[in-house]
Parts: sequence; structure tokens; C-alpha cells
Amino acid sequence: MTTALDPGEEHTRFVTWAEENGVTINGVAPARFVGRGMGIVAAQDIKKGDRLVDVRNTSLVHIALPSIKALKLPEHTTVHGRLAAALALWYSDSSSKNEYKPWQDVWPSEADFKHTMPLYYPPQLQSLLSPAATKLLTTQRANLEKDWADLHTSIPSISKEAFTYTWLIVNTRTFYWDYPDLPNAHPRLPRQRKAKLTAADCYAMCPVMDYFNHSDVGCEPTHNSSGYSVSADRAYTAGEEVSVSYGPHTNDFLLVEYGFLLERNANDSVPLDGLLLPLLSAEQSAALKEDGFYGTYTLSSASTTGSPVICHRTQAVLRLIVLDSKRYAAFVGGDDDGSRDQARLDSFLVGVLTRYSRHIVDVIEEVEEVQTREEGEGVAQPAQKDSLLKRWKQIQSVVNAAIKHLES
Repeated sequence: MTTALDPGEEHTRFVTWAEENGVTINGVAPARFVGRGMGIVAAQDIKKGDRLVDVRNTSLVHIALPSIKALKLPEHTTVHGRLAAALALWYSDSSSKNEYKPWQDVWPSEADFKHTMPLYYPPQLQSLLSPAATKLLTTQRANLEKDWADLHTSIPSISKEAFTYTWLIVNTRTFYWDYPDLPNAHPRLPRQRKAKLTAADCYAMCPVMDYFNHSDVGCEPTHNSSGYSVSADRAYTAGEEVSVSYGPHTNDFLLVEYGFLLERNANDSVPLDGLLLPLLSAEQSAALKEDGFYGTYTLSSASTTGSPVICHRTQAVLRLIVLDSKRYAAFVGGDDDGSRDQARLDSFLVGVLTRYSRHIVDVIEEVEEVQTREEGEGVAQPAQKDSLLKRWKQIQSVVNAAIKHLES
């Protein structure tokens, strides 16, 4: 069991504030975990199904709030951006009128993000991210830059640095909220009719709920028109950490979006697009696109039997590369289960993965050679380097396990 420490006075003050502002807390409490930051711990023995946290809908922060509407931020900008702008304006307000200050006092600091989020990695380390993490980071940076471009003239008192910080607060600490407490055509909805809402419209911040850390198996947050709640997915003993599941995410996603890695992640996988797509001819690429089998090839960490899982899409593209178009068509059409060719395909894939494994060794050596310092602008920090090394070693483990399995 991970040792839980007293969280500190600011967290005690926040819990009091939260309970005075529509949050009910039963049997759990915030705690600090050595080397892992904050989380939620069982303050007593808990039974499966016990309601642990209830957050009233009036306690949520989302863009339907009159206080956010009153800021008159541009309606064409994203919900993510508008929430970040509102938080930045509130965060910069040191007066007693800032009703959210007790909550803000327990958010991760900008320094915390700089230690953990790849967005803050220096270019040297960003260039050494895995292909999947690089793709995710490119999208994340583009979204941030667009939001800043759309909003900076509306918040002239806020620096880009401050906006980036609150943008990451929104990115790491919001929950899905589809405004079930409002009628479909309510004027405060992000769009005029709820039927038009997309996932990108449905952001809300939940006090206390954002303390819960992620595990691939944990409590499932639920919401309805009354608000948000979390119930125990199993029995917990006093002192045990209680987690929730953010969803079936890979470690590359968790690193880029939240700044952490799971030691064991049942949902982890390694994308193979960068290894297989360059092997295709133009005609083969066209055939895969027509059939809906172009790209998204993955190697999952392990199945319930402990063996790595090569996805069906990968099996399809291998048949087109190694065999011929007729055998490929029979496989994707369901007329051939492909078993008679499997040994040949496995042997080919072993060659591809072996070359990648050698590349991984080179990348790990390159990361290990990076010089770090605890402080300094644009320099690699030890925590950043450690996370990058850990991720590449996880990828190496998945790839090498697959090679071993395919050769057996």
C-alpha cells in the first residue's frame, strides 16, 4: 500500500470550502503520496457501492455559468479556450471577490506542469518523444495556439504564460458535462440546441472530483441533472488509495495530456503505422483506403493470456505486403481466416519489429546522454528525462515481448 501523507493546510481549507459549496464527501479524503503528488485515500473502510463524493450541479464550473457569460468572450472560440480564459482572469484576481481562490490554491502549480507535461519539455527532449506522443503533442500545441490567437485580444491583462497554465488546468482537470440540468434550447448552452453539442462542448470542472488519480481499473464517475458522483467500485481498507478511470488510454496519451505514466496499463499499445505504411506502394495504399484498412495499426501490450496482441488491421496490411491482393481480399472479406499464412506473416513482422527494437536502443542511449538541471529556461529537467526514458523502456518491453512471442 502506498504511504499517504497529510496533504497540508491549504487542502484542509479547500475541503471545508467545498463542503460549504455543494460537495458531499463520505469516507475519503485528499492525501499526498510520496513522489506522486495528490490523490484520494480511504479515510475509513469502504464497502463496494458506497457513495464517496457528490458534487451538486451548481458547484460545477462550465461556460453556461452567468459569471462566465458575463465576461463576453468570443463565442466562436472553443469551450476549452473560454474556460481557460475565465480561469486566468479569476486566477489573477487576488481580491476577496475571487470565490474560487481556495480551490485554485490546491491546483498543480506551473512548476508542477513544467516538470511533467511534454508541452514544457525543451526541444531536445520533445524531438525524442515516441511517434504517438509526438503526434498528440503536435495537436495539443496547435489547439493551444489557436485558442490563444482567438482570445488574447479579449484578455489583454493575461499573459500567454498565464493562459497556457490555466489552459493546462482545464486540459487535465475537467469532466464530461452535457448540461443535463438545462433544457435543450436554454440560452446559456454553448450552442443553441443540446442536440448539436459535441464532446468538445462538454467540459466542466468538478471540485474534489479532480483529486482522484487515474488507474485503468477504478471507480467510474457518473453524472445526471443533479451533478456528479463517484461510488466505490470495490471494497477499500482505510489508508488505501481510491482511483477513478479516465478512460481506456495509452501511456503516450496519459503522458502528453496529463503528464504521467502508469507502471501497468492494460490499455497500452504501440502504433505500427510508422513501420508499415512506408512499405506500401501507391496502389496498395489506395486499396487499403478504399477498404477502410489504411493506418491505425497497433501492437497492444498483452492479452488476458499474457501474449501481445497484433490487431486485425495489422494482420490485414501484412497480407497485402507479404502475400498478394487476392489473399488480402479474401482475408478482409471474411472468406479466409488467414491461418495457413500466419507463420510467414509472423516471420516478416519479426523482422520489422527487430529493426524497430534496435532503433529503440539507439533512442534510449540518446535520451540517457541528455544533460539535465533542476532549474533553468529551456534545459532538460531530471523528471522530464526520467519520464521519457520510462516510456521508451515500456515501448521496448512491448516490442521485445512481441518478437519473443512470434518467434516461439
